[in-house]
Amino acid sequence: MSESQKIKDSITKNRTILLAILMMPVIGMAVSIPLIIWKKPGSIMVAIPIIGFLIIQYSLLVLWISRKMKQLTIK
Repeated sequence: MSESQKIKDSITKNRTILLAILMMPVIGMAVSIPLIIWKKPGSIMVAIPIIGFLIIQYSLLVLWISRKMKQLTIK
């Protein structure tokens, strides 16, 4: 079996795990929102929009990676 076929098989088998690992920072950012509200309510107006923007941006990146993984395994 060629090296590229091994990589494709590995990505196919472990796609969900790879995406779950990539989404861990989003979980951390989501957990930080209630912590900020609880500990520093004065910084809500600054922190929450920034964290929201980062969550959206990172989620779009993971979605793009997911689509690229799908394209790689189909070909």
